[in-house]
Amino acid sequence: MKIKRIICFLIVLTVLMTSVLSVSASTEAEDLRFSEEYKTSPYYEKLIKALDDTKDASAMDRTLAVALSQEGYANFATEGYDLDQARAEGKLWTGKELRMNDNLTGNTEYTRWAQSYVMSRFGDAQYADYDWCAIFVSWCLYQAGYYSEEQLKKYYYAYIVDPRIFYDADSWIESFNLDQRMVYYPPKAHHKLDAMPWNTYYNVDIDPFDIPYKPGGLLFFSWDGTGQYYSHVAIVVDYDPDTHVLTYTNGNSDGLVITREIDLDVEESYRGKAFCKNCDRILAYADFDDITPPEQKEITSETPVIKWDKSESAGIRIKTNSESIMASVYLDNNYYGSIIESNMVFHEGLLSIGKSELSNMSTGAHKLRLVFDDGNLVLPLYITDSQSDSVIICGDVDLDSEITIVDATFIQRYDIHMYDMTNEQLIAADVDKDGDVGIIDVTLLQRWLVNLPSSEAIGTVIQLDNQISSNNH
Repeated sequence: MKIKRIICFLIVLTVLMTSVLSVSASTEAEDLRFSEEYKTSPYYEKLIKALDDTKDASAMDRTLAVALSQEGYANFATEGYDLDQARAEGKLWTGKELRMNDNLTGNTEYTRWAQSYVMSRFGDAQYADYDWCAIFVSWCLYQAGYYSEEQLKKYYYAYIVDPRIFYDADSWIESFNLDQRMVYYPPKAHHKLDAMPWNTYYNVDIDPFDIPYKPGGLLFFSWDGTGQYYSHVAIVVDYDPDTHVLTYTNGNSDGLVITREIDLDVEESYRGKAFCKNCDRILAYADFDDITPPEQKEITSETPVIKWDKSESAGIRIKTNSESIMASVYLDNNYYGSIIESNMVFHEGLLSIGKSELSNMSTGAHKLRLVFDDGNLVLPLYITDSQSDSVIICGDVDLDSEITIVDATFIQRYDIHMYDMTNEQLIAADVDKDGDVGIIDVTLLQRWLVNLPSSEAIGTVIQLDNQISSNNH
C-alpha cells in the first residue's frame, strides 16, 4: 500500500509540476507581447477595454478601436523626468536608457514589440530608434486579430535594422497582407505601379476625392505630393465626402499616437517642403474586411531535396507551384525570415535565399519549411562544407547527399554479403556508432525515415581525415 501511495504521490506531483511549468512558459511567452511598463499604463487598460467592446466587430472596426485606444501615447526621455509624474501626464517610456533620435522617434512599446516579440531580437536592439508609423499599424492589426502569429512574421513590415525592401508601390501593401482587389490608387501612384509589372491592379487612377474611405481602412501618404515614395501610413477614422476632410489616426506623428485631419482641397507645405494640394499626398487606400484567404493546396517543388555547400558563390533557389506573392522560411522549426526583411526573393513560384542567410548554418541535415499564402512545403536541406576536410552525411550510404530508403537497402545488401562498401560508405552506414554495420543500422535508418525515434547521429555531417580507418563487418 505504501508503494502505491508513493507512486500516486509521484504521479500527482509530476502533473502539478507539468502544469506549473506550462503556465510559467505560457506566461513568459505572453510577457513578450507587452512590456511590464506598458502593462501598468492606462494605454494597456484602454487596449483591453477596446478589444472587449469590439469582440464581435469587423477586423477594420477592431483595428480602429485599438488605434484610438492608444491616443496620446508619447515618446519621452527619462532624463529629468519623475516616472510617476510622467505617467500622470500620459507619457510612457519603454526603453532602458536615453536613446532618442533627432526626430523624437523610436523607443516605443510598439518598436519593443516588433523587435522582441515579432522578430525575436532581444537586448538593446529592441529599443533602437526607428520611425514607427508602419510598426504601429502592424501592432494594431495584430491586436485586432487580423494576423495570426505566423502570418505576422511573414507579412510584418517595419524599419528593422538594414531592411532589404524597396519602398515601391507594392511594398507596404504586400507587407500588410492586403488584397489588390481592395486597394485604390490615385493618379499620383501610377508611375510606381508601372515599375511593378508582375502584379495586377484593379483600382488605378481613382480620384482621391472619390476613394471609398471607410473607418479602419489603411491610408498611405506621400507627404511631398510627388508620389515618388511612401512616407507614412495611417488608419482612417472618418471621411466627409462633402467637405473632403479626411480624419485619420496614426503613430509616429511628432512622437505621438494622435488623430489628425487633412482637408484634401487645401494647398499647403509640409515640414519645409513645397506647397501642394493635399489630395496629391494620398498614394493609396486599402480595405481589408472582405478579403477571402487563398484556397490551400499541396505545394510541391521541382527539387524534393535541397543540397547546398558553403563554398558555393550563391545561395539556393527553389522552384515551387505556389501562386503566392509572399513567403517566409522556417529552419528546424525556428522562424528564419521572410522576403520582407531577409535576403530572399520570391517571384512566380521561384524562391531565392541568399548565401548570407545560409552561411552561418551548421553543416548537416536541416528541415526547411516554407510558408506561402496558398500552402506550406517541407523539404530536407543538407548543408556541407567542401572547403574543410572531406565530408559525408551519416546515413547517406550511397553518398548522393540524400538519405532515402535506398540507403537502408544498401546496408541490407551489405549485411547478407551482396554488396561491398567503401570505407566512406561504411562510416556513413554505421548510424548507431558502434563500429559495426548490420541490421540494427538498417532498423534505425528505417525508423528515421518515417520520423520515429532513432539515432541522433543520422543526418549529421562527418568530417573525414585524410586517412580513413577501416570498418570491419
